[in-house]
Amino acid sequence: MRGTRLTRVFRFGFQNFFRNFWLSAATVSVLTLTVISINGLVVVNVLGKIAVSSIESRIDVSAHFKPDVDASRVQTVKVALLSMQEVRDVKYVSREDAFSQFKELNGGDMDLMASLDEAGGNPFGATLIIRARDISDYPAILQTLSEPTFANMIEEKDFDDRELMIDRLNSLAARLELFALAATALFGCIALLITMNAVRVSIYTHKEEIGIMRLVGASNWFIRGPFYVEALIWTVISVGLTVAMLYPTLAFAQPFLQRFFGADVDLMSFYSVNMAEVVGLQFLGVALLTFVTTKMATARYLRV
Repeated sequence: MRGTRLTRVFRFGFQNFFRNFWLSAATVSVLTLTVISINGLVVVNVLGKIAVSSIESRIDVSAHFKPDVDASRVQTVKVALLSMQEVRDVKYVSREDAFSQFKELNGGDMDLMASLDEAGGNPFGATLIIRARDISDYPAILQTLSEPTFANMIEEKDFDDRELMIDRLNSLAARLELFALAATALFGCIALLITMNAVRVSIYTHKEEIGIMRLVGASNWFIRGPFYVEALIWTVISVGLTVAMLYPTLAFAQPFLQRFFGADVDLMSFYSVNMAEVVGLQFLGVALLTFVTTKMATARYLRV
């Protein structure tokens, strides 16, 4: 008996969906826009984190040693720096490598090369390129390099400080997230109103049938059931359409994003790995929205 009632509830729900097809289509469209906005929020968040991580990975401190400092002493400084918990990595560049790199970069400047030849040799000292574990660790590293033990050997320090750029990028990402959140809230409110209106129209269309159900003693859940089934259909179609549009869009945008952010950007892989979690949460969110709206509409207009 319960199986028969459940089958009827689902059949009536599908009938409601197709009898009010255009209203159902409008509801699905707005719900789809809501889910797309949520995915836009996810994409902005992921790209913002990738961009900040990419910039942070390029920040370093270059300690240029005096030409007369022996290589063994530079290696001692390297070992001392690696013992610091703030330091992630230290790269050693010898005097010869530094001179070769300079010539590669400035080989076209004949006057500069001639002046170097007249100077009689390699004017460069060894260099240590230091990377911190976190951007906030660089002040401690710079303070250590400024101590007399090291400062007497170091000719100059170059700190590639991109903190201002990171702050601006975080600010831009926050604004984009705020915009996406506002768009999601807007479409969510519109979806709420349209869903409630769709349920109201469906109730009005089946007013006589509902009256007969009451007369024959149908339970509250049996009367409400088809409307919940209709809400479930809206949810499945809207989330399904979003996923169907999402992957081709990401595949199209992937080459442009990689050229802008770097080869590490792979939103396709991100969605593939987190598909169950991302789509599942979005499905639950839209289902909750439609079910709550349906509950409100039926409670008000069915009085059951």
